[in-house]
Amino acid sequence: MILVYPNGFRSGYMDHYDGRIMVESLIIGELIPRIDKRFRTISSRAGRAIHGFSMGASGSLKFVIKYPDLFCAAVAYGGGAIDLENSTSPFILNILERNLKSEPDLIRQNNTYHFLEKHHTQVRRNGIRFLLICGEDDSWNNSAVSFQAALQEKHIPCQRTLVPKTGHNLRGLTKAEGAAAAIFQDRVFQEARTE
Repeated sequence: MILVYPNGFRSGYMDHYDGRIMVESLIIGELIPRIDKRFRTISSRAGRAIHGFSMGASGSLKFVIKYPDLFCAAVAYGGGAIDLENSTSPFILNILERNLKSEPDLIRQNNTYHFLEKHHTQVRRNGIRFLLICGEDDSWNNSAVSFQAALQEKHIPCQRTLVPKTGHNLRGLTKAEGAAAAIFQDRVFQEARTE
C-alpha cells in the first residue's frame, strides 16, 4: 500500500477564486497522475481511496463524490461533508470568504451536496463505500450525521462510528478506530478488485 499525505492547509480542499492556490487541481490533476506514473500502483478507482481528518475529511468526501471514477472509498475522521451554501459556522464562512470571496455561484460549485445531487447515481453504481468516524464530544459530528442521512436518502450505504469520550482529535480517533478503518479499507479494495 502506498500512503500519500498532501497538506491542504486552510484551502478547504478547493481551488481559490483568484487561481493563486489550487489545491483541488494539484491533488486531482497533478499529484494522483504523478504517483501513478512514478510508483507501481493500481491506477484505477479499484486501487485508490481517500482518507482525511477534519477539513481533510470534508475534502475527502467531496473528492470521492465529485470524481466517482477515481476512488472506491472515503474514510472521514472528525467530520462529514459541509453544506457550504447553508453553513453558519464562522470557521467555514471565513474559508469561503478567503477562498471564494463568498460568491454564491462559486460556493455552489464547491459544495459537496451539489455534487451528490449531480453524481449520486454514479456513486451508487460504482459501489463507493463511506466510513465516517467521529468523537461523541466533537461538534463536527453533526456534519457527519447530516451527510450520512443525505447519502442514505440517495440509497448510498454509509457506515458511521461514534467514538465515546473523544473530541476533535485525530490521535484519539485512530487509536480507537484506526484498525477497524484499515480492515474496512482492505475489504473495500478486495471487493473493488473483483468487480
